[in-house]
Amino acid sequence: MSFAERLKGVAIAIGLLLLCAPVAVVLTILTASFWAWVETTFSVEAYGHSGPAEWCYLVVYGLLVVGCTWVWFRLQRRT
Repeated sequence: MSFAERLKGVAIAIGLLLLCAPVAVVLTILTASFWAWVETTFSVEAYGHSGPAEWCYLVVYGLLVVGCTWVWFRLQRRT
């Protein structure tokens, strides 16, 4: 694997991480009713007066990163 290919891979990985951040924020806000349900069902602070808790954003971000990474690796194996 050449340096240019590795650099391209690193650039794609950084791009995925950066792209997932705003998407995670929007998805977390759109799923606010789910986070309110989590709070009432499990008695965990998940939804406050100002919206979902910080850990809710991190969970959605983590799921997005894992999903995007999985798709990226699957596409790499096809080529």
